[in-house]
Amino acid sequence: DKIYVIGGIVDRNRLKRVAIDRANELGVATAKFPLDVHLAKMSSTPVLACNHVFDILIKCRQYGSDWAKALEEVLPSRKEAVFQTAPSPSEKEISTSSS
Repeated sequence: DKIYVIGGIVDRNRLKRVAIDRANELGVATAKFPLDVHLAKMSSTPVLACNHVFDILIKCRQYGSDWAKALEEVLPSRKEAVFQTAPSPSEKEISTSSS
């Protein structure tokens, strides 16, 4: 079980890294959404509105930790997200057998 704190501070400019540094000082675990795993590209910044973050977390839980499905359903169209293509069954077998 985890508690998620969804922040309202975007610390890219004047207060760069202030939120993540403070969390590290306090020993608070942090995480990022796996956007780079599930998205091939996005036309704009990966910064999401708090309501989208909340909705993604809810959908992810609803879909049994299926991040791709949650992201696809919630990300706004203005982000122009292009999703990674899933490997074919034969590609899955190859990658599984070689590990």
